[in-house]
Amino acid sequence: MSNKQEVNQAALLEKVGARLKIVTRPIPSPGPNEILVRNHAIAANPVDYKIQDAGAWLKNFPTIVGSDGCGVVAAVGSAVTKFKVGDRVMGFAGVIYLDNPDHGAWQTYMLLKEIVTAKIPDFMSFEEGSTFPMAFATSSMALFVYLGLPLPKPGFEPQKSAILIWGASSSIGTAGVQLAKRLGLKIFATASPTHHGYIKSLGASEVFDYRDADVVSKIVAAASHAGTPITLAYDTVGEGTTSKQSAEVVLTSGGKGGKLVLAIPWSSEHAKPEDIEITQTGAYLASTQHADIGTWLFNDYLPKEMEEKRIVAAPRVEIVEGGIEAAQQVFDKLKAGVSGKKLVVKVK
Repeated sequence: MSNKQEVNQAALLEKVGARLKIVTRPIPSPGPNEILVRNHAIAANPVDYKIQDAGAWLKNFPTIVGSDGCGVVAAVGSAVTKFKVGDRVMGFAGVIYLDNPDHGAWQTYMLLKEIVTAKIPDFMSFEEGSTFPMAFATSSMALFVYLGLPLPKPGFEPQKSAILIWGASSSIGTAGVQLAKRLGLKIFATASPTHHGYIKSLGASEVFDYRDADVVSKIVAAASHAGTPITLAYDTVGEGTTSKQSAEVVLTSGGKGGKLVLAIPWSSEHAKPEDIEITQTGAYLASTQHADIGTWLFNDYLPKEMEEKRIVAAPRVEIVEGGIEAAQQVFDKLKAGVSGKKLVVKVK
C-alpha cells in the first residue's frame, strides 16, 4: 500500500434485519492466495438486501456484505503470481460462501481470491468494471456447468442449438446473453419492451415481452420458424411463473430431455416437470467446486474479451451518489425494483 494514510470505511450489517451502519474497520491483510483491493466502485446485487432482510447464506454477524468490487491492487499474498500492486482489477468478493467480512465488497478495502480476480482494460471505468463479477460467475456456472456447454477456448466448435434467456435485461441476464453469443447459440430472450433493442445489441436474436399473455407460444413459434428448437433455458428471474413458463418453452419447442437452469429455487407453487432436467446455478461455485472454470473465466477469458470489446459492461450503470455512505439507500432502491440498470457507487 502507499504511504498515504487510508481508512477502511465500511457498511456494517450488525444483525439480520438491522439497517446498515457506516463504520471504520481495520484494513484486512491478504492470505497467501488473496489480493487486497482498494475499491473505487462497488455494485449492488439482490443478494445484498436478501442477506440484510433474512440472513440468507450467512451465519456470522456483524458482517460486511457485497460481491462486486472494482479498484486497484493494494497488496498481494505470498503465493499470488498473476497480479501486482497497482493493477486495475475487478473481482467476485466471497463473503456469501466464506462468511468472512474481510471478503465483503461494501468497504474501502476488500479481500479477493486470486482465482476470481480479473484485470480490466485501461479504457474501462471502475464503475463499469464493477458490473462484471457476480453476474459472470453466476452465468458461467449456468451455461458451462449446468447446461453443459463447452468453454469457448481456441478450437471449440460454435454451437448450433438455441437457448432461452428469461429476464435478459438483468445483470446475470446480460452476462448470459453475452456468453451465449460467444458460443454461437441462437438466443431467444424476454425483457421489458423498453430494453429489447439493447438486448439485441448484446447478441439476442429475438426478444419478447415477458408480460405478454401469449409469450410462451410466440417464443415457440419463432423458434419453429427459425428451425432452431429450444432445448436449453436459463431463468434469471425466478419470480411468479417465470420458471414454469421457461420449462413450457423447452418442453413445447425442444421436447423431452431439455435443460433448464434457474437463478433461484423452483417455486413450490408449481409442479416441477419431470421430462426436463432442472438445476440451479450459483456464483460461489466459480470459486469452490468449479474453481477451474472460475480461474479460466476471471484470470484468462474475461480480460481478453473485455480488452477486445467482445464482452462489455452491462446492464447500463446508474451511479448513486454518496459512496459507501449511500449503501442503505442503494439496497432500498434495488429492493423497490430496478429494471435494466446496475446500481453502483463511487468509493471516495
